[in-house]
Amino acid sequence: MNWWCSATDTAWSWTWRPYLGAYVVAGLLLLGYVRGWRREGSPPVRRVVAGTLGILVVLIAAEWPLAALGAGYVLSAQMVRQVLVVLVAVPLLLYAAPVGIGRWLDGTERRRRVRTALSRPVVAIVAANAILVLLNTPVVVEVMIGSQLGSFVVDAAWVVAGLLLWMPVQPPRPIEPRLVGPPAVAYLIVQSVAPLVPAFFMTWAEFPLFATFELAPRVWQGFDPLSDQQTAAAIMQGVGGLVMWVQIAARFIGWALREQRRDAEAVADTDVDRIAAAGGAPQR
Repeated sequence: MNWWCSATDTAWSWTWRPYLGAYVVAGLLLLGYVRGWRREGSPPVRRVVAGTLGILVVLIAAEWPLAALGAGYVLSAQMVRQVLVVLVAVPLLLYAAPVGIGRWLDGTERRRRVRTALSRPVVAIVAANAILVLLNTPVVVEVMIGSQLGSFVVDAAWVVAGLLLWMPVQPPRPIEPRLVGPPAVAYLIVQSVAPLVPAFFMTWAEFPLFATFELAPRVWQGFDPLSDQQTAAAIMQGVGGLVMWVQIAARFIGWALREQRRDAEAVADTDVDRIAAAGGAPQR
């Protein structure tokens, strides 16, 4: 049993090879969230479900077979892992985070200043995408995934990038998001466009860019390294973009419904005031 996934030169086997570190990370997350929820009393069921799903996604991304495939055999599997961690697990975990996490982040003036600075939209866009672009460059990939420690650092960097990306629009309670409504939608649209740069080079390269995946033993006959690289780019653009646009649509619809309710309440209050001013009693 290995601690974490890493690239190997052995032929691929569908025999289960668990990674102990994946279960340790998932277990610590579960323990921390359960303890935090208990301190709150009775958090909404939707937050508990979201947190449970987020932890499960982390486990799926870090455990065999997806982690083993992505760490040294199939680049498209590694891209699936990145999408799962950055765009699925992190926002779920932030949404479900116990309020104690948000209170800790703002517990001192120094932590509050750091959190405020890192959650500025421009900083978040530049920092999150710089990390993701760096993690998708051949030089970094070749150096990092060859060892368990390096592969763990890549996965941890995905989490950092995800936190930077989502903090402006979905910080842990009771912190208020910096962006809501149309500004949040615009911010997420910009974030959805940024990954197109590395995906462009991966799509149109005439040869495989990543030696580890080019030279790795084939998992599926006929699925050559160049096809794998193009599939990875499609996952980055298509699947990742779809996940982002689901978030964009949900936030836009939520904002529109809140505005509609606010307008309806304003009209109702105006009618009540008009009737009271006329000396009548509103009908109930």
